[in-house]
Amino acid sequence: MTFREWNNRKNNWLRAQKGEWAAKLLSRAPMSDAYNPQKVQKILLLRNDNKLGDALVSSVLLRGLKALFPTADIDVVAGKSNATILRNNPAVSTLYFATEGLASLISCGLKLRGKQYDLYLDLDEKPTFASLAFLKVLQPRWSFGFNRQQYPLYNLTTTMDLSVCHITARYEACLRFLGYQGKLDTSYEIKLSESAKVAAGQFLSTLQWGGRLIVVNPLAASRHRSFSAEQIFGLATVFPNDTFVLLGQESKLRKWLNGRALLPRMVTFTSGIFESAVLAQQANVLLTPDTFWVHLACALHISTVAVYQGKEEFPYKGNIAVWRPLDPAVKMLLWPGEQKDVPVYMLAQALQEKLN
Repeated sequence: MTFREWNNRKNNWLRAQKGEWAAKLLSRAPMSDAYNPQKVQKILLLRNDNKLGDALVSSVLLRGLKALFPTADIDVVAGKSNATILRNNPAVSTLYFATEGLASLISCGLKLRGKQYDLYLDLDEKPTFASLAFLKVLQPRWSFGFNRQQYPLYNLTTTMDLSVCHITARYEACLRFLGYQGKLDTSYEIKLSESAKVAAGQFLSTLQWGGRLIVVNPLAASRHRSFSAEQIFGLATVFPNDTFVLLGQESKLRKWLNGRALLPRMVTFTSGIFESAVLAQQANVLLTPDTFWVHLACALHISTVAVYQGKEEFPYKGNIAVWRPLDPAVKMLLWPGEQKDVPVYMLAQALQEKLN
């Protein structure tokens, strides 16, 4: 077991212990009135983890909630970053902002308490002390979470092994519990602005080279999951007649390059998320180690090679099973170590299979 794995397990255990202690401290008696979906007119979803990919995948849940409660207002508590994704979702009525910190969530809860929400949803694996305090202050009519039997603040709960099911199965189970019937659309949804399409089109018009367009998102949310510059430059030598576009924030790409000059037929694109998404739509293939870009590729059906850490094919336990891509346009390449150690020839082979 690596130190990172040990540390993650330790942090998860401490979080669970703190949550169970807080549940007793903040407990309340369950509501006396039985859950009735016909009385749900105000819904609040907690999505303040600030993760872009999670926000994008939440489009499955939000679309289902809107279908189940067509006249209800669906509000979301988001972080400043993932609000970029949630703001464009047609099911969302109003966005509110909070960090995962105790003071921020309590302040937000006091602000929203007067709205008297009928239904509150927190679909994280375990509640934190801060999220429990938020729920205590908010006092919605009904509050739902998975495996919350030991948390009396939640008066709606069901048991589910969240470690072995895909995230969309989690959302579907929640919706079924709340009363959803019929077939659920589990595709991801994102809206791209016309200005983003114009910006990406203008950039494409400046490219001086022909060949196929290979778009690379080299940087993941954490350094140990990112590609190395050596890998991507090696790929560019394997495909010398094709154009490589590197996506990312300018400062982060500059640090990643570490003074290395770009090769011929290689260029960076440092515009925003939506502009980059439009550009990736025009590519022959997208290469990424980042789960957000995998979710984005699934939403937009972008031909993609996604590199994940893993040793086994599906089904198996772990976060990869939870977040695996569902769209056939996305090919997943599993590697037992960090993404920066994947041999160039394996990346090249995977790209070539998508390019053929």
